[in-house]
Amino acid sequence: MIREFIKSHNYKLWVLSAGWFSSSVGFSVAIPFISIYFHSELGVPPSTIGLFFGLAAVIRSISHSFGGELSDRIGRYRIMLLAQFLRVFTFFLISYAVYDHWGFYALGATIIINFILGSLFQPAANAMVADLVAPEKRTEGYAIVRSVENLGWAAGPAIGGFLAANSYSSLFIISAAMTFVSAVIIAIFLKGIKSVAENARPSSFREIFSLKENELIFRHALLVFILYLAVAQMIAPFSLFAVDFKGISKQQLGFLFTLNGLIVTALQIPMTRMVHKVRLTTQLAAGALFYTAGYFLIGLSSTYFYFIIAFIVITLGENLVSPPSLTMA
Repeated sequence: MIREFIKSHNYKLWVLSAGWFSSSVGFSVAIPFISIYFHSELGVPPSTIGLFFGLAAVIRSISHSFGGELSDRIGRYRIMLLAQFLRVFTFFLISYAVYDHWGFYALGATIIINFILGSLFQPAANAMVADLVAPEKRTEGYAIVRSVENLGWAAGPAIGGFLAANSYSSLFIISAAMTFVSAVIIAIFLKGIKSVAENARPSSFREIFSLKENELIFRHALLVFILYLAVAQMIAPFSLFAVDFKGISKQQLGFLFTLNGLIVTALQIPMTRMVHKVRLTTQLAAGALFYTAGYFLIGLSSTYFYFIIAFIVITLGENLVSPPSLTMA
């Protein structure tokens, strides 16, 4: 049964998933612990950390828009390859910045550059899924890559939780190494994939933000934006809240993200298949309700056990939200 399922999709989808897995491990080894480093090691107040990640989110959003357009113009393969190799360099640079105690502003600027490069990689990789999977199977295709990506999220924070207790700098060396592996996989195995947008009329960057003939996608984007204002609290703000204010260890924090990744890996495809006849908008609404319940639990939590329960609920919401959101887009 598993063999038949694997054969039912283009083998390059699985190769893309492998590259995505390696990239995900590299990203998740370090990212959940950045806010803790800023606060506990550099003494940056939580309000400033929040402003930093807010600014980073705005910059990443803009980069995503242009990254998607660039992937249509110069090709998914080229933009993914360029982004990943440049991210290897910036991860090494961040590692040195931490080791050499550059300070908040210099380190923050370097991290934002890395985020921008990641924002170029992500839309191109998402678009490549559409290139490799027939329209009627795209929700399942996105479920597959998301499951594999979250398997990386299961491994990364578990490793990072132990490394962060001794050396924050080493986190980013691992990130660089895993991102390099991702770049090599892409370089060798994903060249020459034909884009479904290959014959489309070239557009200008201004048209990305045009409402003409795009009202539905803008409505969708607005609703997803509102939802992800809450979703985004799961990484940096929660990490800081749980470790520095509620007193859980970095290893325990790593386990929570590992739990999140394992649940997605185990349940994403079965849940996607279970609700495949349900309207995509209904799936999104149900996922938002799970997020509501999960974050409400975090607000009430005072012990590690309740954090575990909350993460399970939030992850179920994740599984309902992500594939239909991408499929609708």
